[in-house]
Amino acid sequence: MTQIKKGYKQTDIGIIPEDWEVVQVGDMLNVTTGAKNTQDKKDDGEYPFFVRSQNVERINSYSYECEGVLTAGDGVGTGKVFHYINGRFDFHQRVYLMHNFDVNLDGYFFFLVFKTNFYNRMMQMTAKSSVDSVRKEMITEMQIAIPPTRKEQQAIAEVLSDIDSLIEVLDKKIAKKRAIKEGAMQQLLTGKKRLAGFTEPWVEKKLGEIAEIKDGTHQTPKYVIDGIPFYSVENVTNNDFKNTKTISIEEHKFLTKSYKIEKGNVLMTRIGSIGVCKLINWDVEASFYVSLALLKFKKEYSAEFFTHYSNINGFVKEIEDHSLQFATPKKINLGNVSLVKLYFPKSLKEQQAIAQILTDMDDEIEQLEKEQQKYIALKQGAMQQLLTGQIRLVNAALQTQNILEIKAISIDAHVIGGHIVNMLHTSNGWGRTKLQKTMHLVDYFCQIDFGGEYIRNIAGPDNQQLMNYIDSKFEQFGQIRIELRKDRNSGHKHYNYIPTHKITEVEQAFEHYPTEKQKAINDLLNKIKKMDLARAEIVSTLYAVWNNRIIKGQPINNDLLLKDFYNWSEHKSDYSRDLVLRGLNYMQQDGIIPMGWGKYIDKKGNKTI
Repeated sequence: MTQIKKGYKQTDIGIIPEDWEVVQVGDMLNVTTGAKNTQDKKDDGEYPFFVRSQNVERINSYSYECEGVLTAGDGVGTGKVFHYINGRFDFHQRVYLMHNFDVNLDGYFFFLVFKTNFYNRMMQMTAKSSVDSVRKEMITEMQIAIPPTRKEQQAIAEVLSDIDSLIEVLDKKIAKKRAIKEGAMQQLLTGKKRLAGFTEPWVEKKLGEIAEIKDGTHQTPKYVIDGIPFYSVENVTNNDFKNTKTISIEEHKFLTKSYKIEKGNVLMTRIGSIGVCKLINWDVEASFYVSLALLKFKKEYSAEFFTHYSNINGFVKEIEDHSLQFATPKKINLGNVSLVKLYFPKSLKEQQAIAQILTDMDDEIEQLEKEQQKYIALKQGAMQQLLTGQIRLVNAALQTQNILEIKAISIDAHVIGGHIVNMLHTSNGWGRTKLQKTMHLVDYFCQIDFGGEYIRNIAGPDNQQLMNYIDSKFEQFGQIRIELRKDRNSGHKHYNYIPTHKITEVEQAFEHYPTEKQKAINDLLNKIKKMDLARAEIVSTLYAVWNNRIIKGQPINNDLLLKDFYNWSEHKSDYSRDLVLRGLNYMQQDGIIPMGWGKYIDKKGNKTI
C-alpha cells in the first residue's frame, strides 16, 4: 500500500494535497462545438479560426469573444490538439470549446491540466489502440484536481508559461541558425562566395573519380540480441546509430573480409530514401546493408566537405537524375552513384576550411537543440509535480527563478565574443572586465540579445551566465586562450583573453552576419578600442542607467544620470564627477546613446516589470 505523506490525501485520480479538490469538468465550465467549416477560412482573415489541427487558420468573422480552451473533436489530432485563446475567434463544427469558467477556476491553469491529461482519459474509455472521435461526456465527466485558490492556480500557470517562453525562444534561435547555415551552404558549397586566401579554381568530378564506392551485404543477416551494430537506411536518415539491429561477431567478420566501415568514411542511402549522407566521425565497428553505399574518399578530397555538399540542390538533382526513374521504392544503382557529378574546390585546404565553418554551425545548432530538450524535460518534470500538488507555490516569481536557474544563452555570444577579443585584445586595460563591459554595450546598443541576465555589480552591468558560457566555448573550440595572472603585491587575479591561430573560424562565422549588423558592431568596437578600462566601465554603467530611465519613462538630464551613476555602487565614488561627465559627453558626441532596448538592469533578486 502506498504511504501517503502528511498533508496529502488519496483520491480517484491519485494523491493530491488535502486542500485541493477533485471536480468534474462539466461542473466548472460550458462545452460546445463550432458552426463553421474548413472552407470558411480566409488566408488574410482578421480573427483566429480553430480547426482540427495545431495550425491556426484565419477568418473574417467571430462567433465568440471570451477566454476558452479548444480541442479537436475528430481526425488525426484527436486528443493531441489543444489551443488557449482569450479574445475574438471562431472555430470548426467538429472542434470543442470549453469556456465560461467557474469563478474558482483559472482558464489557463485548466488548459494546462486538460492538455496534460485528456489523451490518457480518452484511451481509458476505449478498447482500441486509438480514438476516432471525442464525445462530449468524455470532456464533461472528466475529473481534475484543482488548488483551492485562483492565486495558486495562476502561480502554477505562470511558472509553466515561463518555461514555454524559453522553449519558444530556443525554437526561434534554432530556426534562425538553420536559415543562416542554409544560406552559407548555398554560397560556400557552390563557389559563389570564396573564402579569403583561396584562389585556385573549382573542378567538376564524378563521385567515382574521387572515392571508392562499395555497398553492403545483399543477404539479410541473422540478428542477435547483443552483438555488432548493423546499419541500414533508417539509421542514416534518422541520424541514430545507437538504436541499431545487431549481428554476431562471426557474421560481422565474414561480411567485412574485403572492406569495412572506418572512421572518415561516408554512408549514403541508395534505396528508399536516396542520397542522404552521414560522415562516420567516430571509431566504428559495424556492418551494413545493401541499401547503403560506403564511400571511401581519396586523400586529396575531404569527406566532411562532401557530406555538407550532399545537402545542396545541385547534388540532390544529380542523385535523382541517376536514379531508377520508375522504381518503387526509389533506388540508385551502385554504378550510377559513381556517375554523379560534383563541383569541388581543387584545394584540399579550401575544402577543409569550408567544411569546418559549416560543421561549427551544425555544432552550434546541436547545442541549442540539446538546450531545448533540457527545457522540455524540465517542463515535463515541473508539470508532473506542479499539477498534482507535489510542489506547492506561494510566490510564482520566486518559484520561477528557482526552477529556471539557467537562462538560455545565444550562440551569437560565442561568435561576437570571439570577434571582440580579436579586435580589442591589444587595447589599453584589456582583460575580463573590459570584455564584459564591451559585451554589455554590444548586446544593448547593437540589439543582439545574447541571453542570460544582467544585474548591477560593482564594476557595472554584470552577466556571469554569459561570461561563463563564452569562456566554456573559447576553451571548447580553442579559438581564444584565457591566461590567469596574479598580481604579486595585491594578490588580485587578472584574466587575459588572447586569440589563437583558430580565430579565423570565428571571423569566418562573423562574416555571415548581415552587413549592417557587422558595421554597427565594428563601429562601436572601434570606439571602445580607444577607451581605457576606467572609461569602458564608466560608459557601460552610464549606458545602463540611461537605458533604465528610458525603459521606465523617467526624466533624463546630465545631473540625473550622474546621480544614478553614483548610486549604482559605492565603488563609483572612485571616479571624479569631471571624469564621469567627460564620459557622458563622449557618449553624446560619438552617438553611443541608448534607445530603451533590452531589459531593465536591477540589483540581484529585484524584479522590475
